[in-house]
Amino acid sequence: MASCQPKNDAPTINSLNIVNTNIQKEDGAVLELIYEFSDDNGLNQFRASVLDNFINARLQSAPWNFEKDYNLSGISVIDTLQIALPYPDLEPGRYELTITVQDIDGEETSQKNTFNVID
Repeated sequence: MASCQPKNDAPTINSLNIVNTNIQKEDGAVLELIYEFSDDNGLNQFRASVLDNFINARLQSAPWNFEKDYNLSGISVIDTLQIALPYPDLEPGRYELTITVQDIDGEETSQKNTFNVID
């Protein structure tokens, strides 16, 4: 017998844009992103993760990785997030931003973007 329960779809990342994909390594530098998420049943949270994504990155003296969860509510959200970059410890190179969005039912979807830190 088929279930009468509606199928729960994962949340949708409608847009995810990094404002500047080439960030100058300097005091006060930030990774800024603009996002839009939605889900028919309701949004719960999202996680922003940044990992170094260049050759020998983890062999450097000060690799930098970032991961933080942010609470959401409602069925749709459009907002901006700024992540402070750790000057002077940040290594020049390519980094990968992963955004994972979770709805109130525990379903998840994710999207990856890259950005560069330059001297």
